[in-house]
Amino acid sequence: MKRHILLITVLLFLQPGCTTTPTTNAPPTNTASTNTAAATAKSVAPDTASAIKAACTTPDFPEPTALSIDAQCGNDGNGGKEAEQNSVKNSFCPPSETPSDITIGAFQQLQKDVEANSNINFGSSGPTTDRSPLKTLGEGKLVTLKAFVLKARQEGGESVNCKGHLLNETDKTDFYHDIHISFVDAANKPQTGDTKAISDKKECTGIVAEMSPHHRPDNWTADNVNKVATAQALVRITGQQFFDSSHVPCSNGAPVGSNPKRISLWELHPIYKFEVCTGDCAGAGQWVSLDEWLKTH
Repeated sequence: MKRHILLITVLLFLQPGCTTTPTTNAPPTNTASTNTAAATAKSVAPDTASAIKAACTTPDFPEPTALSIDAQCGNDGNGGKEAEQNSVKNSFCPPSETPSDITIGAFQQLQKDVEANSNINFGSSGPTTDRSPLKTLGEGKLVTLKAFVLKARQEGGESVNCKGHLLNETDKTDFYHDIHISFVDAANKPQTGDTKAISDKKECTGIVAEMSPHHRPDNWTADNVNKVATAQALVRITGQQFFDSSHVPCSNGAPVGSNPKRISLWELHPIYKFEVCTGDCAGAGQWVSLDEWLKTH
């Protein structure tokens, strides 16, 4: 009988709702401390849910090895109204592996083609979300441009690179941000007494190309690209043809507000390959990678 009573007692103790909290000597949970720790963890964790993903089996990454940003920032960047444009900026899968030659003059004509199409919005009404008219004009094509570097600068945080949502990100963590490069048709020969207006006018004759932080080689830095500009060496870059609909180009040879200075909003973005001329550049053997060029400069 005692065994039956003991068994019934144990069964009742195990029923849902009947469990009692045992008394222990453990200190009480500090709810405030727990909440603070959780908030801290959330504040430093990236909000982006995915890593960069190539839409092809053999992407044209400049550097095969993935970097910190590649695991933290997906193709759409911060998403929102810039999601479609960010996705194009982060494309490393051109439709063809055979690049077409393009010139700065051709980029200028493409700008006129955009302005003639009322279905493509840009500037204050951008970015455009329906990019099919841009694809018709050549967005996404693999192209090669031969030109001279006017200047290169390190960009800060942007939506495309998940600004504000990366671990340990500051404006000084350059490997999280684009490198903005201005290209022109003639080598820059600075003159004593050049004013800002003269400098702006030169930049307004060129176009922009961007080195993405995704899969970027260590030697691809603004300082190293500016060494090429100082050497007045001809450059050959290969990358994706892209239209930056968040801005407006120069007007009458002068920049408009804080918009980047260029003759056309069409860019090479991202750059897949950066080569420097070491001779007359008539043959393939006269071109070397930026890494190789830096070994002797």
